[in-house]
Amino acid sequence: MKINRFLYFGDFVAIPAAVAFFAYWAFAAEGLAAAPAYLAGLSGGLVVWTLAEYWIHRVAYHHWPLLSDLHDRHHEAPKELIGIPSFLSMGIVITLGYGPFFAFWPRFADGFATGALIGYAFYMFVHHATHHWNIQPGHWLYPARVRHMAHHYHDEANFGIVTGLWDWVFGTTGRRRDRFAGA
Repeated sequence: MKINRFLYFGDFVAIPAAVAFFAYWAFAAEGLAAAPAYLAGLSGGLVVWTLAEYWIHRVAYHHWPLLSDLHDRHHEAPKELIGIPSFLSMGIVITLGYGPFFAFWPRFADGFATGALIGYAFYMFVHHATHHWNIQPGHWLYPARVRHMAHHYHDEANFGIVTGLWDWVFGTTGRRRDRFAGA
């Protein structure tokens, strides 16, 4: 759905606040003793997010009726502010990142939710930049832009936005051969 600027950019404000909350919560509860579990969770959350990002894009955005319709509209109008409202998407990431762990390993849960949220924020940032910024060769975001623009022309390839690792692992890497990557 086309959403307003507040809802589209809301994640860029809400995620840092949530990350600060989870970090505060972890270290206020146990001080520096929380660091090993929190950092393990943070690392795990980042890695799991990259895989989740790949599968959400490959399966949900391309095959589930409601989300695939939304994603098709994004492909038709990539510069439009189309997406799921930030409070909903961030709520899902927190629920799935924190919920499974908090009862038996709360500091790990704090870190895992933090890592997943950082990964999600980076996904939002990279995806927005690939469509709205003039990224030229040599820029650190250029490989992500080329990879994502190839996805827009080869719908069944390049599902990873931030990284192409999972496309490589699952054999879905594609290249944009017939168009300039800056389009």
